[in-house]
Amino acid sequence: MFSILGKFVSHAWPLLLVGWIVTLVGLKLVAPPWKEVAANGEFAFLPKTVPSRLGEDLFRKAWEEPFASNVVVIVRRESSEDGLLETDKQFIEDELRPRLEKIAAEEAANLHAQPLKQKQARKIADVNEADAESDKSITVRTFSDKSVGRLLNSVDNKASLVLMELPTEFLDARNMPLIKRVQNLIDVKGEMQTEGIVPRGLDMALSGSATVGRDMMQAAKESSRDTEKWTVILVVLLLIAIYRAPLMAIIPLITVGVATEISLALLALLAKAGYVNIFSGIEVYVKVLSYGAGVDYCLFLIARYKEELDEGATLDGAVANSLSKVGHALVASAGTVICGIFMMYFAEFGKFSQAGIAITLGLVVVLAASLTFSPALLRLARRWAFWPRIAGQNLPRTAGWVSATSLWSRVFDRNLVQLAWNHVSDLVRGRPGTVLLSCFLVMLPFACIGVHFHGFLSYGLLAELPRNTASVIGSEAVSLHFPPGIGGPMTVLIHDKQGSFLNEDEVGLSDQAKELVHHLTDSLRKNSERLQLSDVRSVLQPYGGTTAVADDESARQENTSEIVQAGGIKSFLNRAGQASKNRVTQDRTLKHYVSSVGDLKGKILRLDLVLQEDPFARNSIAQFESIRQSVQEAVPAGVEVFAIGPTASIRDLKNVTDRDQIRIDVLVLGGVFLILIVLLRRVMISLYLIISVFFSYLVTLGVTFTAFYLMNPGGFVGLDWKVPMFLFTILIAVGEDYNIFLMTRIDEEQAIHGPTAGVISALRKTGSIISSCGIIMAGTFCSLMAGSLAGLHQLGFALAFGVLLDTFVVRPILVPAFLVLLHEGRLGSWQRLIGRSDQKLAASVVNQPLDVGGE
Repeated sequence: MFSILGKFVSHAWPLLLVGWIVTLVGLKLVAPPWKEVAANGEFAFLPKTVPSRLGEDLFRKAWEEPFASNVVVIVRRESSEDGLLETDKQFIEDELRPRLEKIAAEEAANLHAQPLKQKQARKIADVNEADAESDKSITVRTFSDKSVGRLLNSVDNKASLVLMELPTEFLDARNMPLIKRVQNLIDVKGEMQTEGIVPRGLDMALSGSATVGRDMMQAAKESSRDTEKWTVILVVLLLIAIYRAPLMAIIPLITVGVATEISLALLALLAKAGYVNIFSGIEVYVKVLSYGAGVDYCLFLIARYKEELDEGATLDGAVANSLSKVGHALVASAGTVICGIFMMYFAEFGKFSQAGIAITLGLVVVLAASLTFSPALLRLARRWAFWPRIAGQNLPRTAGWVSATSLWSRVFDRNLVQLAWNHVSDLVRGRPGTVLLSCFLVMLPFACIGVHFHGFLSYGLLAELPRNTASVIGSEAVSLHFPPGIGGPMTVLIHDKQGSFLNEDEVGLSDQAKELVHHLTDSLRKNSERLQLSDVRSVLQPYGGTTAVADDESARQENTSEIVQAGGIKSFLNRAGQASKNRVTQDRTLKHYVSSVGDLKGKILRLDLVLQEDPFARNSIAQFESIRQSVQEAVPAGVEVFAIGPTASIRDLKNVTDRDQIRIDVLVLGGVFLILIVLLRRVMISLYLIISVFFSYLVTLGVTFTAFYLMNPGGFVGLDWKVPMFLFTILIAVGEDYNIFLMTRIDEEQAIHGPTAGVISALRKTGSIISSCGIIMAGTFCSLMAGSLAGLHQLGFALAFGVLLDTFVVRPILVPAFLVLLHEGRLGSWQRLIGRSDQKLAASVVNQPLDVGGE
């Protein structure tokens, strides 16, 4: 098969060059912009059946509005013991609020006029057209607001919040212009400071869920740009260091660059057609994996191509022969990576599932380009590809797949790297058991750390952002004066399918509903310390604390008593006006806390609970479960309880991704194991290869935990929750990729030298080229650390370290040492797992001297 492919490429290389370029140009012209088809967010990718998603759907139907976001301006005066001055409050009402209301009015009009382009986001979040076209008004609230105003002043009177309630979700890109205008208004060098109208000593900061969403989207975009730039830079530098030939560095880069752009264009077209869903940020993973794997494939092909030329083959013959000899190894190793990563498709969490499809597509296209486009470029470049050493110059050759220009083989003209690999191979041959045990004992403590802290993960969005980001600064400012949970209250929905919480006139609560609310409120407040609750707000106590809203009957009694006591119609009219305002407030409160739409009118009761913990903190999940259980126990049988808000979504995210981790671990290990059995036809060796790479994953996880803890012992809150999943999938797949290259060469060498000698010969001959691939792959993963998101920093470090560990420890030491012990019969009862033919072969060559072709 690959001999046929080699002959075809060697003859049709001009057609292949044109075909790839035309495909790239055509797809780029018809593919939609990435931002129009890529969705933002985290929680929108949860399955529709998780409790928080069901609760949010119920909320939308009951109140005909999305579970919206907000922008918060915190105004504070730290320098005064008395807190905010009257001039500060006057500034908030007379200057800050009007300007924010003007921005709100203008941006609300823009929201209404601007269609929601992210159709994929709507599809994923199940937001229908009615939701998308709902009321676009933006409400601005301050301490003077009659409904929630008293909640916006801190207890110490040093801070006050100005709340902008948005009709859009917190990761909606349409929020960005509004937030930018607000930030330009209040910044230390902003409009109000420039005009000199901000009272001296008054500080303003920006917070709110929409601000967090804006900063997350900006950081993701910047990280994607920086990662792409540094991926290219690092690959170029490493290729030049390896080959010291400009065209040799450019050919793999062009191959992978063209393939990656085609992959992203294909993904955009498929997303537009509705065949796949993609999220903003997936392009980072596609580019990094495609560059790392694609350059590796090109390296192996070019190494064999140079060997063929050095042996006197023609240009066409070198192309044909190199594809014929390494094509099967490239496809086998790439197939392992592709199969392993595709297993993410079976995850429940949408981002993991989409990553499985997107990265797999990218790797398939890169493999195709490596087998066709890259050799066509080599054929086009002729022998000038190796300039400044071109045709007719026989470079010092290393054996096997290692080209004469690979991995610093020309350093000081002494080939020091090859000498190092010869020393390693001699050590493995002479003392395989000691080498294997020593490496295992050194790595074991980190593997134990990885197992112990495997679940010590961070789910906080703010934890991912740099400390100088606006939302992080604002959140810290808010937490100094308000309960941390005020940024994301827990909303409890109590759904009675059979009855109603409204009275017969549907203008107030029924007696049973009042009794239930009182019971729930008292129960929660009584256990507030155990439940870590800061406040409870309900239809009877919308401001929290013990302040209740009078019902209609008490209001009427108050109005009647006024006629008697005041003795005058004028006083009564004044009181009546105030009572009218109270009724308006009560009506608004009722609509806020009791559903009032369609068939669900009066059937859903709402409670807002402020937690003492940050809604994204790890402890808040356990706290959330305790509160939800307490509410469920307090309501009558048959009444459903749903909880929504950041903590509810985080709880579901953790549960779903925990299940996904187990499922994907089993699928990846099982799938790769089956591939190894098919390729190697040796169960014992295949099992050991899987165990060794899985062990290196645990070691890498432990080293990553240790490294990031030591960087910030007091502030380390755990690894980002996405790190273990991507690290496991990529590391297992890539590690076995390198093992397949080694085992393929071992088979070739064992046919000549026998089992044990063949292992050592293959180790010597593949040491440089596989090390080259590992260094380049690690370099591309290091580019993830160029962005600003903490999760990408952690993943980039972990992947780079894990690949280097596989490249320089697992593949050249743990695997060969085990094979030597196996073939020399030193494993005792384990030997029975070896096939009879392998035993006879091993016994016949145990004492065979090493022959590596005169090296």
